[in-house]
Amino acid sequence: MPGFGLERKQNMKRQTLGLLLITLLTATAVAAPPINGGFGCFGPTVGIVDFSGLDDALATGGISQKLGSMQWGFGGAGFALIDRVVIGGSGWGGSQTVGSDSLRATVQIAGGEFDLGYQVFSMKHLLIAPVLGIGGGGYAIEIEKLSEGPITFGQLIENPGRTSTVSFSGLTLSPQLLVTVPISFVGVQLRGGYCYTPMNPEWALQGGSKLSSGPAISKGMPFATLNVVFGAFEGGKRRGRK
Repeated sequence: MPGFGLERKQNMKRQTLGLLLITLLTATAVAAPPINGGFGCFGPTVGIVDFSGLDDALATGGISQKLGSMQWGFGGAGFALIDRVVIGGSGWGGSQTVGSDSLRATVQIAGGEFDLGYQVFSMKHLLIAPVLGIGGGGYAIEIEKLSEGPITFGQLIENPGRTSTVSFSGLTLSPQLLVTVPISFVGVQLRGGYCYTPMNPEWALQGGSKLSSGPAISKGMPFATLNVVFGAFEGGKRRGRK
């Protein structure tokens, strides 16, 4: 069929163009010396979280307000660059609050990880490196019973369960891509990836007592971070033949 032949030619052109682009990037990465040095960075982070299970659990207590799917937070990181190897650590945290006339719930998400990666593309003012983060993260939910006015210490003693906190933490795996633009002592960095918690959460009270059941939590969260970078950068040295 004529249309089939034309489509086949277009597919071959796209495949050839893709192969040429990959070859060009690979050749550039090999030809360019690595960027060495070390830097620290900080900035805002946003993750896309499925809070539907937690929303359903809070609704049983009368909280009809929904949690926002975009979870904003703030974090920092530090990295060392050694002959294309990227090694460091990072952490971040954020919270949201929803409530009703009688209850208020604050949901906190936080995590920290060890990061290891490799520079696949490096120029004087550009560094691209895929990184794998291995660490821990979790949720903490504080549920507060609202009163009509200020309470006395005696009332608190009689009814201490006005605020309860449940939480869990577990292993996290975060494949991600770092795009860093070093400019002298400062720079900017864009990080994007996916944070995955492979294990099912085991909720516990603040004192350590386990809950028989808890709200369903999404195991995965795509995220992006925009950081301001401070550090020292220098081009790597080529090894000449003896």
